[in-house]
Amino acid sequence: MLITQNNAEGRSTILADKNLEASSIGVFNLWQTYREGMLAQSSGPDSKFGFFPDLGGTLFRLFTIPPEDSSASLEEIKAAANQFFENIGWPEARRDTKRHPLMHVTPTIDYILLLSGEISLLLDEGDPLPLKPFDAVIQRGTNHWWLNTGKDTALLMAVLVGNK
Repeated sequence: MLITQNNAEGRSTILADKNLEASSIGVFNLWQTYREGMLAQSSGPDSKFGFFPDLGGTLFRLFTIPPEDSSASLEEIKAAANQFFENIGWPEARRDTKRHPLMHVTPTIDYILLLSGEISLLLDEGDPLPLKPFDAVIQRGTNHWWLNTGKDTALLMAVLVGNK
């Protein structure tokens, strides 16, 4: 990841060239802005900021969704979902999980782009909506989950905007 800056003479230069490393949950945090206009950057598990940006802040990230493990029981999936949302500090994200144990809402408006893989967007109503690479979703804090319908891990890019 390249990060640019303007030097003292106002000329554009490279501030940093960083390799990306995923956290244990397949999240690559790239850059975050805060409402006050202060900037912070991070990549991988050494992130200095939360899973979601604060009100008015932004977070740029890549994330992966692996294929579902067909050998996992419903109880195992529910337990993993509980643990995941506890770990990110947002247990209240899980409001209505009737359609899938990982259905959740977020305190953000998200601009999401599927980069690779096969994903379907699952909402409270209607059939899962299949996406193909470079399809975009504007996720407005609605209850949802990303179903990996393929054999390979899917890669998505997101910009999260703190909304609550």
